[in-house]
Order: sequence, then C-alpha cells, then structure tokens
Amino acid sequence: MAAMSLFAPVAKDRVTPTNPASTTDDLAIDRCAALHNTLLLYGWICSGKKIFELQKRSWWSNYGNETLKQKLRPSVVRYLSKVFDVPFKHSLFYHVSGIARPKEMLKLGDVLEDVEHDHDDAKAEKHRFIVLYATNLDLVTQPAGIVYDQQAHKAILMPTYHHLLELTNPALPWQKLEAILSAYIDMVEAEKAVAIPDSVSTESTDFSGHASRKQYKTRPWILQPYTLSDLHACLGAWQNLVRAIEKRAGIAAKKPAAAVTAAAATGDDGDDPNAPDPLCSRAALDVAGIPRGFAYELLSHARQSNVWFLAPGIRLPKVEEFLHQPFKHVLAQYPKETEGMKMPFLFLPCPGTVSAQDAKFRYPFSTVESVPAGLYLDAFANAANPFEDACRLVLPIRLGSNKYARTSDFKPIRRSYSDLYQTDLNPFVMRHGPKLAGILENWLANVESGHWSVNEKGVEGGIGMWRRADTREDWWRYQSSRFAI
Repeated sequence: MAAMSLFAPVAKDRVTPTNPASTTDDLAIDRCAALHNTLLLYGWICSGKKIFELQKRSWWSNYGNETLKQKLRPSVVRYLSKVFDVPFKHSLFYHVSGIARPKEMLKLGDVLEDVEHDHDDAKAEKHRFIVLYATNLDLVTQPAGIVYDQQAHKAILMPTYHHLLELTNPALPWQKLEAILSAYIDMVEAEKAVAIPDSVSTESTDFSGHASRKQYKTRPWILQPYTLSDLHACLGAWQNLVRAIEKRAGIAAKKPAAAVTAAAATGDDGDDPNAPDPLCSRAALDVAGIPRGFAYELLSHARQSNVWFLAPGIRLPKVEEFLHQPFKHVLAQYPKETEGMKMPFLFLPCPGTVSAQDAKFRYPFSTVESVPAGLYLDAFANAANPFEDACRLVLPIRLGSNKYARTSDFKPIRRSYSDLYQTDLNPFVMRHGPKLAGILENWLANVESGHWSVNEKGVEGGIGMWRRADTREDWWRYQSSRFAI
C-alpha cells in the first residue's frame, strides 16, 4: 500500500499496456525524470532517511560542463538537469547505482572506437552510445550499465564490458528509457525488489524469509528470490494445465481443484484432510533436506494428478524421485562456491541424460558428468540474481540443426540441449531464466490448440515431439514470455 501511494503521482508517466511508451523520436524528458526522481525518493524513504536530508541537486549541476555538453544531445543534457543526483553509497535501484559519472558515461565511445577502429564510416559519431546509468559495482566486474543511443533515443541494459553488445544490430531489444524505469517500479510494487532500512544489519541472512543472500552492498535494494505472486501464478498455471489434460484424457481429478488455491492463499500447511494431495508432502520434503523456498512451496501446494505426461515425454515424478536430486552432492562438495545458493532442482524428468556442462548449468553444478533430462528449477543463472521461479528445460536431443529453433527473444538456437524457452538478452535486468509459469502456460496453449494430442496417460508423442521446435511450421509454438523481470 505504501508503494502504491508513493508511486501514485507518476501513474500517468509509467509505461503500461494502456499507457505505452512515447513514440516520439526523442527522449521523453519530463516523463523519465519523474520516474527517476520518484524511484530515488522511494528508496530514500524506505531506507529510513528523511526527505529533507536528501540534497535535491540535479546531476548536471554537480557534474555538467561545456566539454560534456558538446558530446551529449540537448535532450540528454536537459534530462540530466532535471534528475536528482543519487547520493554516495545509495543506489537508485538494485541493478543500477545511478547516473554514470562523466568518465564512465563516455567510456563506451572509447571502447567501441577501439573495437571498431577499422570501420569506414567517417560520419560515425563516437559518443552516439553512452552509459547513462551505471551498473552497481558489487554485482559485476568491469561494470557498464544502461546504454543510451543518442541517435535512436532508446536504451538497453548492458551490465558489463565483458559482454559487449553489438549495439548497431537492429535485432537488439532496445527500449524507451521510460519503459525500463517503469519496469523497475513494477518490480517494486510486485515486491520482487525491496528497499530495506539502513538499520537492517549486513549480517542478516534471511530478510525476506525465503533465502540467504549477500546483496546488502546494493543498499537500500535487495531482490526477492520469488514472491507470493510468483508462487500463485505457477500454481494457477499448473492447475490449468493439469485440468486441461485430465479433461481431454477423460481422467478424473484426485480431489477438488478448488482447494489448491485456498491452501496456497491461506498458507495452509497441508494437513487439511479436504485439501488435494500435493505433489510431495512437507514431511517428505523435510526428511529429504529440501530447503524452504520456491521449490518447497510449489511441491507442497501443487496438486497431485492421475495424469502421467504433462508434455511430450515429460512426466510427473514419483515422490521418491523428488527426493533424489542429481545436484544434491554438489552443495557438500563445493561449500564455498555454493554458499547462499540453491541447487538446480529437477522438477519434471524425461528420458535421457546429458552432461551438466552441455546443459549449461553454472559452476560448480556444471562439474556433474551426467544428469537426467527434464525441467529444472534453476535459480542462479547469475550468481548475484537469484530467481527461484526461473527454470531450464534440458532435452536429451539437440535443437538448432535445422536453424529454425529460437530462444524466447527470437535468437537462433545453435545446437543446444537447453536453450529452448531461454532469453538470450534481457534489456531490463541482468539475466533471468524463463519463469516456470510462462513455460506451463505455453504447454497449456499447445494442449488446447491440439498441437499436442492427449491419450489416457496424458500428453502423447514422446520426446521426439520436441524436434517440432526446430521446424519452419511450428517453432513459434515453443515460446514463453519474451522478458522476465
């Protein structure tokens, strides 16, 4: 409620489905400045500071000069004259500390000039691309930030210089700056990003109640590994998928589906005799040592079914299979490297195995020689960004040989076991794996459209059906939401 009241004054400035980003060929100065300043004030207040303690000086009044004015477009200069400078040791948002200092702002021009020193375009503007907002220093090495194209007046997050984007590539998912700032406010209202008081100790390990993290250097911001909304979205998608398959297969539900939502909404511990049987009881999860978090809550609330296959070749596991996880030993074998991390969790298995390295799990989980194929909850695509509702579909077949398979941002898949549904580049935040709810919704669409047929065991066709994702006719059927935040 507090977030809603503090962000109410910028409702007209935020990008929403009914209030799209500006279509003008320039920077929406007043709109973006209102979003920037409100986000700064929100974090400042939530950190426990008083508004009068904030020096409301514009960035340009602190750092602007004639040399910089010659290299920046007039609209950018006016924008920098309207936005408050972010105080030292305070971050505008989790991913970005604030407006970049002049040296960092112009550094990209020098880097690109060096990389493209042999280009023939004499009219190329050296500082067409600037780093407008700086990535938080504690998240990456060689930080870059939100790159702004002064010619096209669009922006994109490039977190680090280690992964220099081909900025002139028209296929990049450039966004209007107000869309990126609006996405950050959306994350706050969804409680994905939380501004914490300065009084919270850096020794605290469980502020959110979900997971241990070392994110306090991005003060006042931390990221929640998942929210109640994320959990409800997945439970709803799960219920809809199971219902649709049961209906087409003529399979009766084990228990009334309505009880699932009630149990999740009330935080029921699973002891209600009228509630549907969960995929796995809390007692079994506790015995297996599965830590509290998204996987624990999902398995203890999502209802069981007589359906066997939920997607081609991908089946509902038995309880004992949930308990024997392929990466469980890695936590003990690499305690330092996995500190504060959750292991990739095999949710829905399918026949076949691949190496963890070929499946593109991050180190040290990538050291496992052979893991079962299937749908994994994979929280840590990036060590600094835990997203426990993110997942990875590992298939025992490689896609991309036919050059039709695509990631969810439409980038070609190059002979990969695990890039289907992934996002190659997210213009808003650091890498976020596809949300489980998005994949379950895609599976539902394939069932309801008849692309996947159903028999008495559930979805039929076997694992070979996934080769349809690499065909001209059907690749588009295997796409989840483009960007997850």
